[in-house]
Amino acid sequence: MKLGVDNLTVLACVIGLAVASFAVPLNAQEKSTKAGFSFDVYGDSRSMMYLPYKQSEEAEARQLMVDMFELVLPAKVADAVVQKDVKLTYDPSNKELVQLMMPFMTASEVTTLTLDKGWVTEASVEDVKLMPGVRHVMFRLQGGDWVAREVVKDIKGGNAEFLLSTGDLVWWGKQGNKPSENPYWKLVNEDVLKQLPHPDKEMRAAGLDGRVFPAVGNHEVWDDSDVEGLLQSFPYLKKFGVTDKQLIYKFDFEGARFIFLWTGKYDYRDPTGWGATRPAYEEQMKQLKSWLDEAKTKGTKKVFITFHAPAFCRSGMGPIPEEQNPHKTIAAYAKDLDIVVFNGHVHTTEAYQVDGVKYFVLGGGGAEQDPILPGRTHNKVPDGYPLDQYWKGEAPKEDYNYLHVEVKPGQPTKFTINRFRPWSAEPFATVELFGASK
Repeated sequence: MKLGVDNLTVLACVIGLAVASFAVPLNAQEKSTKAGFSFDVYGDSRSMMYLPYKQSEEAEARQLMVDMFELVLPAKVADAVVQKDVKLTYDPSNKELVQLMMPFMTASEVTTLTLDKGWVTEASVEDVKLMPGVRHVMFRLQGGDWVAREVVKDIKGGNAEFLLSTGDLVWWGKQGNKPSENPYWKLVNEDVLKQLPHPDKEMRAAGLDGRVFPAVGNHEVWDDSDVEGLLQSFPYLKKFGVTDKQLIYKFDFEGARFIFLWTGKYDYRDPTGWGATRPAYEEQMKQLKSWLDEAKTKGTKKVFITFHAPAFCRSGMGPIPEEQNPHKTIAAYAKDLDIVVFNGHVHTTEAYQVDGVKYFVLGGGGAEQDPILPGRTHNKVPDGYPLDQYWKGEAPKEDYNYLHVEVKPGQPTKFTINRFRPWSAEPFATVELFGASK
């Protein structure tokens, strides 16, 4: 058969497409060069507590509630509170737990939790003294689900290389004989880790064998002092020196330095204190200075530091106390380095620019948002305290979100909050913060 001009043209196109298809790497993330990179950041993405939900399991559910209240109450008091003040309601048709009512942070606050198959799907608080009859929704399971889907989509689609967490990925390590049986780590694995592609060649060349890099929060060590769940879920952290006794690390990627510190477990007497012992605060500051000095020597300009408790915060539990606040150490390098700090712990979103350093409180990843409740939206702060550039003086509201960061060599870094407000007439929005940083 003799091919005509039209047929030859078609054949050439087919061959060209075939050649092009072989030229495209199998992994869409593979790229020969990068003109910068992007990553996402979220914090406090943990769900609320999971409870055994069959009516026949009520004793086990109540004991877990006692264990939870023991975080802030003596054991005998916690047991008495659960037996007297915690009310569990079961559906009479299937004998499954559908509602739980319990005290909250003060004597006049009552929390109502709606549950499905053991998971809390919504939580609200009524202050019977300050605002009787008014329930403030502080948690919706769909909020954290949306955040998880969006960050996964960002990485799978090539819009972000990796994800940073400011901590509190899980509720605790108590339930389950091992991390693979723990309902919270299983949720992190199913909703995020298993969904992500393998690292691309630039990441592997930088020694990054995973797509998620967390700072350790207080919930990661709650009833898991050996951080077995963390190390099994992120085994590649071990190559950075992370062990049960060393919870800080750093890495470099595409000309930027990433540093992760550890602010410690939770102490109700000092809820945002830097109580870390692995290593202690003073040793961490020494290591931080060493890593920042090294960045200066190497000519690294952009540095991103992640730790759990916030250096600056106007709501909820407030910031790290002055005597343990690392801001002075960090700010001393601001004239030479472009430093951005990511925090969490307080379940809201705030942004600050102080002494040349940008700070983000990213606590809107999915956990209950108690800083939106009456009496906790604004703390008393000293005169001249930095302004929050996210809420800008308004009372914080229910806001599930993550931060998208775009880094380009020699250009300003771009920060965009992607958010979901279930209560709003405009539930989805993007907000660019700070304009740009140098």
